[in-house]
Amino acid sequence: MNRCACLVFALALIAVPALANIPYPDLCLLNNAAGSDGAVLLVVPTGTGAPFTDARLLGGVAVDATLTLTVVNSEGGAIENYPASDIWLVTTGAGLATCGMAHPGSATDVNGQTSWVDPVFGGGNSLLEDAQAIIASQPVPDTAAVHFVSPDITGDLNVNLSDISLFTQAIGLYNPEADFNNDGVVNLTDISIMAPAIGAACP
Repeated sequence: MNRCACLVFALALIAVPALANIPYPDLCLLNNAAGSDGAVLLVVPTGTGAPFTDARLLGGVAVDATLTLTVVNSEGGAIENYPASDIWLVTTGAGLATCGMAHPGSATDVNGQTSWVDPVFGGGNSLLEDAQAIIASQPVPDTAAVHFVSPDITGDLNVNLSDISLFTQAIGLYNPEADFNNDGVVNLTDISIMAPAIGAACP
């Protein structure tokens, strides 16, 4: 084998494992827990909203809406130990506002999977948008039917007078953006969620 061929062979050996650890967003999958399609999750800028295990279906029924992302390479092979810092959660529009990046709880496991379970530090609402993952700055086309609401109705990451005004207008005149527990009515339960959130802002 001549020197040139040896060099090409050596470069190939280096490239294969490198490519195996590069995510291919088009093949990655984002799934919400079974039975949680359409679930709504409460988020607050201070991170005192609901965990994904306590999302709400219409009617106020509690459901686990944990989001799990499977990270794979261009061959569909699972990528283990891909850093959580290079993965974050958004929605398909601009409805969800987050305090920094909403990263999953850990690096990917041996199956290439990582999940969002803990409450999101954020505001706004995405009732007409699905959850979407970003990996290595690229969107994953596969989305999940999980939505977000917040006492920060305006989505400026500060629960203030503007949000109180919008919330007050919703009482008696149903507005899903103020129905924080998704039970189909804006009532005392929502007031009990709104009141302690007043003044909440990103840490």
